[in-house]
Amino acid sequence: MSTVAVQKKRFGRYEIIRKLGRSMTDVYLAYDERLGRNVILKLVEESQDDFTKLIIEAERRGALIQSDLHRIDPRILEVYECDEADGCFFVSMEYFEGRNIAEILHTERRFDAKRAATYAAETLSQLDRLHSFMSDLNGKKCAVVHGDIKPSNIQIGRNDEVRLLDFGIAKVISYTRNLTQHNMGSPTYCSPERLAKGEVDAQSDLWALGVSLYEMVSGCPPYQAQDTRKLENLIQSKRPPRSLPDDCPRALAAIIKKALAADIARRYPSAVEFESDLRAFIQDRATQATLDKKPAWGGNTTVQKFRPEVVEVQPRTRRMGRDFGQLKNAYYLVRHLNWMRASAILFAVLSIFLAFYLVGRVRDEIWRTRVATDYSRASVAEINADWASYRKLKQRDAFLGRFSPAESQGQSLRTSFLSAADDVLEDYRNSSDQSLTDFDWEKAQVLVRHALEVQPNDRASQGKAALIDGYLNLSRNPNLPKAGASESEFQKAAKLLPRDPDAHLALARLYVYSYQNIGRALAELHLAERLGVKLGPRESEEKADGYLLRAESELRLAAQASENSGDDEARRLRLGEGDLKRARDLYEPIIGFSDVNDNLKRLDDDESRLDKLKAALPAAAPPTPAASRSKSKKSSFRWPWR
Repeated sequence: MSTVAVQKKRFGRYEIIRKLGRSMTDVYLAYDERLGRNVILKLVEESQDDFTKLIIEAERRGALIQSDLHRIDPRILEVYECDEADGCFFVSMEYFEGRNIAEILHTERRFDAKRAATYAAETLSQLDRLHSFMSDLNGKKCAVVHGDIKPSNIQIGRNDEVRLLDFGIAKVISYTRNLTQHNMGSPTYCSPERLAKGEVDAQSDLWALGVSLYEMVSGCPPYQAQDTRKLENLIQSKRPPRSLPDDCPRALAAIIKKALAADIARRYPSAVEFESDLRAFIQDRATQATLDKKPAWGGNTTVQKFRPEVVEVQPRTRRMGRDFGQLKNAYYLVRHLNWMRASAILFAVLSIFLAFYLVGRVRDEIWRTRVATDYSRASVAEINADWASYRKLKQRDAFLGRFSPAESQGQSLRTSFLSAADDVLEDYRNSSDQSLTDFDWEKAQVLVRHALEVQPNDRASQGKAALIDGYLNLSRNPNLPKAGASESEFQKAAKLLPRDPDAHLALARLYVYSYQNIGRALAELHLAERLGVKLGPRESEEKADGYLLRAESELRLAAQASENSGDDEARRLRLGEGDLKRARDLYEPIIGFSDVNDNLKRLDDDESRLDKLKAALPAAAPPTPAASRSKSKKSSFRWPWR
């Protein structure tokens, strides 16, 4: 979570402190002025579209369920208010200080086995209370499911207390139906049955908790894929997930395997049994999962089709007829033997002739295209010359189809082209040079485009092409509006290369210097770090430049505001002062790098301008009680973003 101070704004009697996150709703930490306490404030801007209506309905129902549950189990966070105001639906609830498991995993990578089991067991204890709770729905008693169990919805307090968050898609299940339908859960944590039918029951929550436990132990979810569709297909295939780490205790591994068994009948039937096994593991007692004789996964039987061997038994009375048929087949075989021999000899002669013909004709062309294998040192003209030779060879031998030497040559060229394009990307990634024009993006573009002509549907090559096109445009057009074309290319690259951090680094640079939006840049750098990048001095300078640019914008606005509103000017100056401090803190450890020294001088000038503007501020008079009362009656909502 960013430590950048958020401009304070209001929603009714709530003063927004900072944004905590966004999923289907915007979630804020806010201060309730009437009750004098911090609260979690969830907001949904009202709209007439069906999806927004569905979200509001789910949030309203979830708040009612959560409120009822809190009365019988204080571990469930209390809901203070649920209503509509200023064009928004909102829920105000208890603020439980801590970090969710997803945030902790981002820092610590993975948990010790017993710590993970403890968190999971406590969550299951709350799930058991949830699943056994009967709520009134239209006069009928209904059970409840959470519907969105995942690490980011499990909050850990300072003393390791566990709280289950976000009942926004919690559903009631009629006692006459043990299932309910919605598809608003996170695909990574959806069970095969839920993905197949869109139906949710208590087993869906247990599967999601099993996935979360796996992630706590191993540091990543059990199933991952390039896109949502492939991920859903992988989960529905019911294949075993990849192996747990070697240091995972055998008993805990057995529990996780049972929780994620392909056959639902082999999983834990309820939260009670699941929790009981985890408590036994924590206390070093025997677990039911270890004692189970049937394995959770058995030889991929769910993805293999059973093909029974059919043995045909003929009656003795038909033996003679069968023998006669065999003799007849043998006669025809002998009759055509000489013709087959002649055909084979003719085919061999033609093959030898064709081989010598091809070797003689394409020898020079093949060697000519193989001379410049290191295309990172070749010019664009040399690359295009080799490509033209390959195209000529391919056209001449098109009648040979896949037997043409051009086929293997094309793959060889493709590999060499992509390797040289990767060199350009790696040179930029590993360099401390801030100037995009110092890198040969034009040549990289030519290389990747030729590689795509050989294999057009390769997603990795498509992603690299989009990334390079974005950099090339940005190097030529660093300012808006033309720089905006690079944003769509970088976002395309991020989708095609979901595990590659380069696109996020590119977007961060674009947001700092072209859009001058440090908030979006920080989000992209955070994503790059999650994908394994260790940020260096270039990224530190980018962040510092982003804060400096935003501070200068605030100072300009403060100077303009001084003519109209002293309060607005003071607020702008406070924001600018905070950003200047952040910029200095980032610049000073990398003094001497790139343009840091020049930017520090620029920052000094900005601080002098800030001091002059602060000195010119009029003395603030304390508000009168009447003015305070009239101000508190206003209830206008402005979205709190920066």
